Amino acid sequence: MKKLISILSAAVSAAASVPFFSTADTAADEAETIKIMCIGDSITDGYVPEYTGSYRKFLYHGLTEKGYSIDMVGAKDGGWSPEYTDPATGESFQFDNENTGYSGYSIKAYPGRSGILETLQQSKCLQEKKPDIVTLQIGTNNIIDNRDMGENRKDLEELVEYIISNIPEESVLFISTIPAASPNREGVRDWFMNYRHSADWQTQYDDAAVEMSVSKAVKDYNDIVCQSDGKYPNLHVSLAGSGINDANKAELLFDGVHPNNDGYRLIGGCWTDIIDEYLRSRSGGTTTSTTSATTVTTTTATVPETDPRCTVSDLVRLSRFLLGESEDQCGGENFDRYDICNDNVLDTYDLVLMRKLLVAYGGTDFV
Repeated sequence: MKKLISILSAAVSAAASVPFFSTADTAADEAETIKIMCIGDSITDGYVPEYTGSYRKFLYHGLTEKGYSIDMVGAKDGGWSPEYTDPATGESFQFDNENTGYSGYSIKAYPGRSGILETLQQSKCLQEKKPDIVTLQIGTNNIIDNRDMGENRKDLEELVEYIISNIPEESVLFISTIPAASPNREGVRDWFMNYRHSADWQTQYDDAAVEMSVSKAVKDYNDIVCQSDGKYPNLHVSLAGSGINDANKAELLFDGVHPNNDGYRLIGGCWTDIIDEYLRSRSGGTTTSTTSATTVTTTTATVPETDPRCTVSDLVRLSRFLLGESEDQCGGENFDRYDICNDNVLDTYDLVLMRKLLVAYGGTDFV
């Protein structure tokens, strides 16, 4: 069975093969335990006690609510099961806190930063824990430091290569885009000093210019994540971090960089839906995914007779639209082409189905 590498924006493998995970329809006492390792920086770690568990708590709770038996694993042993009370619903739940998230870490070490790559190499946690699923969200500190984007690309490629070379053959890697940042917020302004002056220090930039430069850097980095699609067998793209975009980042980031629990709930919900879709697609099942906007039910890839012709370029265009680029790319006469779920909403589920249909047709056009 081929090793799967999925870039977690919104695409999931469409291959139908012998299932190796139990689905949510299986009784909890009969379900095979799925080991998940969440890797990343402070956004994965949680950063401050108020946000302990980060998006991981919502991912764990969301999957267990669907009936899966989940064991969160990582270099940082949890040793305890914190309880979280959701102020939005009043619901309380415990979660498995084990993870591999480290505040302040970059993709790979460079002067002034420790790297996730070196941490994985030194801890040997991948080899010891043997996770079934790895989630990776990394790169925010590279952006904060205004690190050269070419170096970011090389570092990410090296990290991905290391992870997929050190997890079991039947395991899967999901890589997420990173959230937006608000560099002019009090408390984080100094973090973005490398954007506030020219390289020769002769020109100082105002807050508006810094905001634009940081937004562009986040977009350019997320494009690198998305462009990883196709470099490995069954490699796909997902947008978990991009839900915190320019439109809603102020209310979802507690300090301009780190999500609050509303932001983490959004990210965790996205991870939950995509991983659930992946697990069910591996077993040929059906999944119902719920978002704040709509409820979408999907099945393994089929081609409805009414589907319009789509191409790989349409997949790229829809991906970029979901990353927050111009609505003109997918609006107007193109809307019906991309609304594959037929729910009058363009979202990650349409991207999932479009990807599946293209994979089913070997990357060629489908009708």
